[in-house]
Formats: sequence, C-alpha cells, structure tokens
Amino acid sequence: MKVHGALLSTASQRVFACLYEKELDFELVPVDMRTGGHKKEPFISLNPFGQVPAFEDGDLKLFESRAINLYIAHAYADKGNQLIYPDGKKMAILSMWMEVEAHQFDPVASSLCWELVFKPMFGMATDAAVVDEKEAKLGQVLDVYEARLAQSKYLGGDDFTLADLHHLPNIQLLMGTQVKKLFDSHPHVNAWCTDILTRPAWLKDFQESHYSLTNLSRSETAKMKVHGAAFSTASQRVFASLYEKKLDFELVPVDMSTGGHKKEPFISLNPFGQLPAFEDGDLTLFESRAITSYVAHAYAHKGNQLMYSDAKKTAIASMWIQVEGNQFDPVASSLCWELVFKSKFGMTAAAAVVDEKTAKLGPVLDIYEARLAQSKYLGGHDFTLADLHHLPCIQLLMGTQVKKLFDSRPHVSAWCADILARPAWLKVVAMQAKN
Repeated sequence: MKVHGALLSTASQRVFACLYEKELDFELVPVDMRTGGHKKEPFISLNPFGQVPAFEDGDLKLFESRAINLYIAHAYADKGNQLIYPDGKKMAILSMWMEVEAHQFDPVASSLCWELVFKPMFGMATDAAVVDEKEAKLGQVLDVYEARLAQSKYLGGDDFTLADLHHLPNIQLLMGTQVKKLFDSHPHVNAWCTDILTRPAWLKDFQESHYSLTNLSRSETAKMKVHGAAFSTASQRVFASLYEKKLDFELVPVDMSTGGHKKEPFISLNPFGQLPAFEDGDLTLFESRAITSYVAHAYAHKGNQLMYSDAKKTAIASMWIQVEGNQFDPVASSLCWELVFKSKFGMTAAAAVVDEKTAKLGPVLDIYEARLAQSKYLGGHDFTLADLHHLPCIQLLMGTQVKKLFDSRPHVSAWCADILARPAWLKVVAMQAKN
C-alpha cells in the first residue's frame, strides 16, 4: 500500500492513524505541497482535486481520507483493531457520527487549526474575528458531544471506531491552542480526548512520522529551562516573553555571588559567562534578545503575539528592537547599575556617570516621545518585543531620580504605565519579590 501525502496534512494523518490501528505496512510517498506538488503530475492523476492524500492498494486508487479509511477498515477487518461494526444497527450509529465529524466538527476545527496553528507557522496573521466565530460554533458542537459521551464511552458506541479516529489530527493541534479550554470545560469530552490521544497507534503516528506539535513549535512536554537569576534584567526579558506566550518553564538559579555564571556547568551553556542561558529540548541559546525572538517565532501560536507576520511591520518592529538594544539599553543599564545595583551591593554611585547618562537618556526619550505620538507602541499598534525588551530597566528606573525623564514626556509616560501593568510583566515582578 502507498499513501501519497504530507506529514503536516491532517487528512493524511487520518489515513496513517487508520493503517497503524490495523497494523498494516505502507509506503509514504511524500508530496511537496510547498512547490505545488499536489497540483501537478504525477499526483494530480491520483487525485484530480489536487488535495492530499491519495492512496494505492494494488490496482485500487482512492482519494478522500475518510473513504480511504472505510476501505481499510472493511478490506482488512481481520487485521489489527476493529474500527467498524459488523452489526447493521451499530454500523448505522457509527456512520451517523462519522458524518457528524465531517460536517459539524471538521469545518469548524479545521478553520481554527488554520488560524491558530498553521497561519502563525507560515508567517501569516491570525484573524481574531474568525477565531471568535469558530470558537463559538465549536462550543455548540462540543455541547452535543458532551451529551453523547455521557451515555457512551465513544462517539460511535462502546468501542473506539473511525468516528473517533477521524477527530484525532485536529484535536491534537487544538490542544496546543487557546481552544483547549473548550474541550477541558466539557468533562466527558475531556476524558474522551485523553483516551483517544493516547492510543498507541496515534502515538506511533507522531513518533514514526516525526509529526506532532513538537514539529510546529518545539516539545512542550519537555519543560523549557532558563538558567538565570530573578534580579537579572536580561533574565527578566526572557521570563516576560515566556509569560506573555503562556509557556511553562523551569528557572535554574545561577548564583552570581559565588561566580556560578563563570564556571561549570553554566559556562558550557554560555561561554561569555553572562545570564541567561536557555534550553528547549536539544536547543541551547544565550543572549536574551535572541532567546525572546526564538520564543516569539517558535511559539507564535501560543499566548500573545509578540511579533508581526507582515514583512513591513516586522521590519519596523525589528528596527525598534535594535534601537532598544543599541540606543536605550547601554544608557539605561548604566543608570540601573549606578542608581540601583551599586547601592544594593554597598557601593557608591558615581555622580559624574549618572549626570552623563541622564543627559544621554533624555535625547533618546525625545525620539521615543515623537514615535509614541504617532503609534501606541514602539513597533506599531501592538505590543511587541520592541516594547517588552525595555521593561526590566524601566521598572528599575521608575524607583530612581531618573523617573522624571519619563514623566516629563506624556506619550512616553503613558506607554510606560501601559507596558508596566501587563499581567505577564507583573508575574516577573512577583518573581523578584520572592527572590
């Protein structure tokens, strides 16, 4: 048997899952959709609609994933797990719920997957209005499912069947998005999802195809690690981005007072011996802004958007990210050192340095004032990394004499009040208080 398809295709995944349930060997013939392989020969001869997958079993050629699965379930009834019923009445019930999946669940779920998973992955902007509309419709569908699953372990009856299997690809994707709450809020639906998502055949689909949400972002089962310190402004940038994206992470404390940042094991993570360092599975990064950029892009479908998908908007946001790194931060960090950290460490601030850096910060904030008179945020009309990267130093400077520089510029002052009150940043502030 041959499946002409793509690992990222939810329709192809239905067929893979069915074949694994039936414990059947097959050959995957990859179709490169990026180059339009599904719209030209040889694939178009297998499916004139130009949609993956297509299926071959000897001289039989099929397309449409659900039709393929019905054939497999009937033709190989003696293999693997039973996915249909031989009894006429039971099969009628099962078929009804297969139709429900195709016509009630899938159109809504597929639209949400496109908006919340695939669009961000392809650098496109999610349409919030579409998401709201489809979420409302999905909630109604799941209400019906909840009533059904209160009476029956599975949708088609007391056994796992194609009626359940066909839901797997979309449910798997949606479990990594804000829509998960809709499933979680329906207890019988939630239990059903947990059951079917942990079936060995479905897990094999992920493992052997190397396709799962870990391919779309990175593994969210292995918690990310930030090697840093709660008081480190660079570490705080990373914490803030992770909280904005609503991602779990483990803080691995690095004791700078004993030189922990200059020796093993930390020095292997960042040879410059500066906080923070970051791990996500087999990926290791240092430099806080590089880390936040990775988080924003790799987990684009999570939490709050921190970068734009539009190229021109991204270019403008990136320009202001560079402004923060090269114009604002050198001056602001120096003032934080002199006015905040030196006093904490029992050292005396250098008045001449404070005067010099204060004089330099003023002109930077003049430029910010002009920009923020035209745009709500530095990078555009939305909060982005261009704003987020400022938070640690601004938070510290608001408790010093330098606060007057921010307060004297109304647009800058309003911007500071806005970004400092963000829930994600308040979590970072709470971390500092605990440490």
